[in-house]
Amino acid sequence: MSLFRYQALSETGKKVQATIDAVNLQEAKQKLLRLKVIAIRLEEVSSQDVAKALTKGELLALTREIARLLQAGLPLYETLAALEEKYRGMKPHAMLLDLSSKVKTGRSLSHLLKEHSQTFDLLYISMVANAEKTGRLTESFEELAQLITRQLQVRKAIVGALLYPALLSCFCLIVFSSLLFFVVPSLSELFEGRNLHPFTKIVFAVSAWACACKTFFLFLFLLFVAVLFTACFSKKGKEKCMQIAAHLPFFKPLLAKVALIRFTRSMATLLEGGVPLLGALTQARTSIYHVDLERLVATAEQKIAEGTHLSLCFENQPLIPPLVPRMFAIAEQSGKFSFTMQQIAQIYEEELEIALANFANFAQPILLLILGGLVGFVLLSVLLPLTDVGSFAT
Repeated sequence: MSLFRYQALSETGKKVQATIDAVNLQEAKQKLLRLKVIAIRLEEVSSQDVAKALTKGELLALTREIARLLQAGLPLYETLAALEEKYRGMKPHAMLLDLSSKVKTGRSLSHLLKEHSQTFDLLYISMVANAEKTGRLTESFEELAQLITRQLQVRKAIVGALLYPALLSCFCLIVFSSLLFFVVPSLSELFEGRNLHPFTKIVFAVSAWACACKTFFLFLFLLFVAVLFTACFSKKGKEKCMQIAAHLPFFKPLLAKVALIRFTRSMATLLEGGVPLLGALTQARTSIYHVDLERLVATAEQKIAEGTHLSLCFENQPLIPPLVPRMFAIAEQSGKFSFTMQQIAQIYEEELEIALANFANFAQPILLLILGGLVGFVLLSVLLPLTDVGSFAT
């Protein structure tokens, strides 16, 4: 079945817009004729428009609005229809049109969200499915909005800490490349046949070697741009880059902490929504995006199914800080799993923010010193021969 959007005239002569399901355009026309609807415009909603993925920010805004409208007492269909009208001509419109028209026929929202898996992950869908069973749809959308907000805050903290050092590193590379490929070669003829200082010889030799291998360096630059583009815009490329970065010295503890925060936040949200512990582990594992931690959680699921305590499954694990199994043990005694998971996430979010701030404060002066040292060394090597006036006279 395809979705068709049509405009028609009401009894008062006002233009109205609605949708209808049909196998093809001809069947859609026949359905409208049977309904005695005079359509002045009829078009199929393209699958590309329906399948457009929303960004995390757009998903957060949409989730918040659904929660607010449900909280105001609107039924689910009326909520989706109201948002469909609001977002007409915008990116989420086709998806909301598809959801509202199918919810109207009686299909469950969680099953419909699976058709838009590029926007809604398994955790989101599971939360909605569980809310439909327990009648906590409004609360679940509020919890999902809070979860996405925290995820965006963590992402913003990481990007904010790494952006300036990355830009400064690029600037260092541009300056150094300009000196090696343009400035120093233009001065080589000036000092040809002269007895040069060792510093100057080193710089000229490096510049000559770089110019001779410029094709190779150009290839490396294009390869780096391709990898960066793939990491930013390709899902598989992003996952592969994350796997590689998870084993690098600096990024290994950082990414492990981010994955732990994501895991405990997801667990807290799922447990608060009424999902059992074992089911929450299974669903939260899909939101970790860290291969080693995912493997650890999968092993923990098997052990818990056999009767092992949660705290014992995470003891003496290199990726898990010692505090985590201790807090799990306390949660097992008190029964406050959701609250404990929230506290763990908050503790390590604060640690992550401090670590990123320290890294930014440390990296900026180091990069400035490197940039100043490189530029100063090249300039000194060029200026030293110029101080030898006698050689110019000769």
